[in-house]
Amino acid sequence: MSAESRIAQEVAERQVMMFSMFVGPGTPMTRAALSVRTGIPESTLKSYANGAAMPLHVALVLRKFLPREAMNMLTEPGDARFTPIEHSEACWDGIAAAASGLVAEVCVARSDGNIDHVEAAKLKTRARAVIAQLSDAVDE
Repeated sequence: MSAESRIAQEVAERQVMMFSMFVGPGTPMTRAALSVRTGIPESTLKSYANGAAMPLHVALVLRKFLPREAMNMLTEPGDARFTPIEHSEACWDGIAAAASGLVAEVCVARSDGNIDHVEAAKLKTRARAVIAQLSDAVDE
């Protein structure tokens, strides 16, 4: 399998995971709400949630309405992350709290001597949020 094929496959898998974590029932944003905000039909969002290839321009629209860690899930296979052009001042207390929370979660997950797949998934989600905050701080 070529490097391009591997990246395409991983991006598609992460896209499905991203939508399941951040868009839809039981998440911070419903498809209906995202559709209203973006102008992208719900049926199209549903197809992206099921793995249909999403064009870059759609990702650029979605990033305005979804957390950075959600969008970075799509770009990580290519060793890239979204970062804003306009910079805001870093909230170092928030960064410290987020990083401390991640460390605490790792310690709790590791307390039985093993981090299982459910705990690993939660840690990855938390780590993505911390990475997004850190990216803001170092991009200033």
